[in-house]
Amino acid sequence: METSMEQRCIHWLTYVLQNWSNIDVRTVPGVMYQVLCGSDEGIQYRFHWFWDCEETYIHNHRYAFDTYCIEGEYVERIWEIVPDDTDAVTYYFSRESGNHLTSLMNVCGTLRIVECHSHFPGNVLHVRTDQFHSISPMNGLNNRVMTFVARILDSSMKANTHILSSTATIEAPIETILVATPEERLAMYCKLQQISMNYN
Repeated sequence: METSMEQRCIHWLTYVLQNWSNIDVRTVPGVMYQVLCGSDEGIQYRFHWFWDCEETYIHNHRYAFDTYCIEGEYVERIWEIVPDDTDAVTYYFSRESGNHLTSLMNVCGTLRIVECHSHFPGNVLHVRTDQFHSISPMNGLNNRVMTFVARILDSSMKANTHILSSTATIEAPIETILVATPEERLAMYCKLQQISMNYN
């Protein structure tokens, strides 16, 4: 029987807490903590604790992944470039690691929302590499969200990453991934301990 994302989450949560001194913890300043749990059969497992889950720029991801929401709630909007009868142009930026934009291409068509999904505790979302999405917190809620992520590390499915925009200028924050400080590690450990109590 296939293991559910919740079961995997509990398994890796237990593993991480028992092996904390050897666990890789990273911080993306102003955005989130990342806990790299380990890999199993080509899938890399992580915990992401977002201080600010909002990603208003429209982007895709290098690897497909499933995300299981543990705490908090946000809305995912899926976007596509839709041909129309106007002279509308969408700008297609190449996106390198850390949100560095390296080139620009014009594509005829208008950016439109084609799907909306709510991500809430207990829910699983699958994110494909060819999906362009934006993320925003639910109305009235703060931006803090905790997720458990299963990234599919299949090199044959690895995609180039881009940002779509209706304007030729864009404000995508530069995201630098750093090794977590002892204080940040402690904050993340305490948060995972709190979450583990909810599963006992």
